[in-house]
Amino acid sequence: MENYNDYINRISYQQDDLQLDKGCFKPDGRVYEKVNSDNSFKPFYGDTVVFDLDSRTKMRISKIIEELYKAVPECFCEKLDKETIHITLHDLSASDKLENVSVEMFNNEVKLLRVLKDNPRNPQTIKMKTNYIINMVNTSLVLALVPADEVEWNKLQELYELVNKVKVCPYPYLTPHITLAYFNYNGFDEESAESLRTKVSKLNKNSFDITLKTNKLYYQKFVSMNEYLSVFKLF
Repeated sequence: MENYNDYINRISYQQDDLQLDKGCFKPDGRVYEKVNSDNSFKPFYGDTVVFDLDSRTKMRISKIIEELYKAVPECFCEKLDKETIHITLHDLSASDKLENVSVEMFNNEVKLLRVLKDNPRNPQTIKMKTNYIINMVNTSLVLALVPADEVEWNKLQELYELVNKVKVCPYPYLTPHITLAYFNYNGFDEESAESLRTKVSKLNKNSFDITLKTNKLYYQKFVSMNEYLSVFKLF
């Protein structure tokens, strides 16, 4: 389990200035798995464990998304629906072909139910705060989060490790964030990139608290990056 100080050191690269390559921006190839050339979302299948958010927080995040799309719509693909706004605790499986993950999703659901039965937990809250809007590996623009303190981080890590009993996450560490937008399939020019940097720099001057509640922690399945179905609560 990653300790609090290591996590804070690991995310020290997050700054108020948006990190984009100089010149024209080209998205990472992972965008093409999820987004069509006309910038609509492709079918994309899998399962995950996420924190749903209260309506007030969703509204606040939605306003940030609206500001981004108003300022530089050419930088992004189709807009995410407000109801899909969430914080991922642990991804489980994903593929652009349902047949590649259907059996795995079934097994994940069964294993997770068994893990929850064998490891009962009491409901709790986890206090977080927003850090910066950052470029997530040239795939999406996300709002990064940090725990209020070490105690809150340990709560989050314990939940992460619980789901890790179902399937070890393909990437080694949890980096809490809220996805705001996926980048335009075709990329964008240097002028748009600079406009995006300017807008993000202004948005990054504001920070606010977010309280995660385990009674809003769900096992979900998705059929695109804009369509999630809650299957059951973990608490």
